[in-house]
Amino acid sequence: MDIRIRRLLLRRCLTALVATSFLLLASCSHQPDAKRYELQGRVVAVDAANHELTIAHQEIPGFMEAMTMPYLVSKSNDWVFRAIAPGDQIRATLVVSDRAELQDISFTKGSNSAGDGTSQLHIPQPGEDVPDLTLTNQSDQVIHFQQFRGKLLLLTFIYTRCPFPDYCPLMSSNFAQVLRQLQKDPKAFADSQLLSISIDPEHDKPAALRSYGQRYVGGIDPSFQHWQFASGSPEQVRKAADFFGLAYNTKGGQIVHGLSTVLIGKDGKVLKVYSGNTWKPDDVAAGMAAAISGG
Repeated sequence: MDIRIRRLLLRRCLTALVATSFLLLASCSHQPDAKRYELQGRVVAVDAANHELTIAHQEIPGFMEAMTMPYLVSKSNDWVFRAIAPGDQIRATLVVSDRAELQDISFTKGSNSAGDGTSQLHIPQPGEDVPDLTLTNQSDQVIHFQQFRGKLLLLTFIYTRCPFPDYCPLMSSNFAQVLRQLQKDPKAFADSQLLSISIDPEHDKPAALRSYGQRYVGGIDPSFQHWQFASGSPEQVRKAADFFGLAYNTKGGQIVHGLSTVLIGKDGKVLKVYSGNTWKPDDVAAGMAAAISGG
């Protein structure tokens, strides 16, 4: 065979081999070692901004007991946010790899009744009055939300034994960053209050809250004047969680919960709700400083 022809054929073979290898690698990169489970339940809350559905679902055999919690929706299923609503019955595939997300979603329209024993999740809206909730802080002092009037209040929910780094520890680290940013502006710092509410009232008594809080407050606010940690009776905590749109359940000693961070104005009305864990501390701090300087 002519040497030029052999070289041409060799180049073509190498090109085909490289292309095939690339396609195989690309295919593998999009097919992680994921596990798939069938999920059925009732939609409790719809959060299109964070691509989440909170679902009161049945037991997922081999994976999870029946409970209510938020789930990320895959981008290929974004259409669902234009049609689904609380009370609808949902069926989906829960795909678990390095994260968990819902795929292959179908649903039927339903009522808002809580036939599975869970209550309808309330999502606070901007301008809504916050009730005068009562809790007990890290110094074993009773606090009322009414006492925060005249200050901007940023609150979130945690519990001190939370093992998931992208949940409670992240929220507390974010709050520490928010407070550091506010500290650079004396007026914003003076007119701001942060509050972390524990959803584990049986364990998170004042001493546990103080010990936990000191790990994050550090040299920023050692006297807890600007950032308090509080809990209360199970009824008081549930009342606060219900108003601020936080779903949580205790299963097998583990608290399964969503995330809800809320900014409340000086007049005691909801200013903004930050669902999930994607919000940025610098953005929140800047928004608080702007709200304070604007009146």
